[in-house]
Amino acid sequence: VKFVIPSPGLHLAINACAAAAVATLFGVSLAQVGISLSNFSPVQMRSELLVSRSGIKIVNDAYNANPISTRAAIDLLKDIACNGKRVVILGDMLELGSTERESHEKILSYCCDACIDLIGLVGDRFRAAAENMNLIKTDYIVVTNDAEILSQKIVKRLKSNDVVLVKGSRAMQMEKVVDVIKAM
Repeated sequence: VKFVIPSPGLHLAINACAAAAVATLFGVSLAQVGISLSNFSPVQMRSELLVSRSGIKIVNDAYNANPISTRAAIDLLKDIACNGKRVVILGDMLELGSTERESHEKILSYCCDACIDLIGLVGDRFRAAAENMNLIKTDYIVVTNDAEILSQKIVKRLKSNDVVLVKGSRAMQMEKVVDVIKAM
């Protein structure tokens, strides 16, 4: 059975396969599973693909963030066709407990390893990670404590053929960045 999930990302394809396995285990036909998964409608601000007025592609994943979902979102960004810069804008991942510091540093390192062209960071946790990794003064990283301030700094560096991922915990209000980019 072939079907298309109207949302991007290998992580969603893997989840769809798991859902198909469980559904067929309970007697749902594979054909019906394909139809149902094709009708999947993603939740707003979860891997939502948007295009700004100026043509910038935006992956709005501002609903929430943790280390696993953030890596998956970065992988998704790497897979999207791009003729310009790949840009990651991340808000702090909250409620991580004792793994907080290490998690933020690992995600920032993953961004650097993924050859992301521009990284925007919002929050004390990502600021501390950038400082600990001696990245705070690099020209491809912009750090602020407020999503609105970051959006004003980032939009000056974006062009129509760029692809931008925006992700962060709900309390970081990363949708403000998405709104500014969309209106460009």
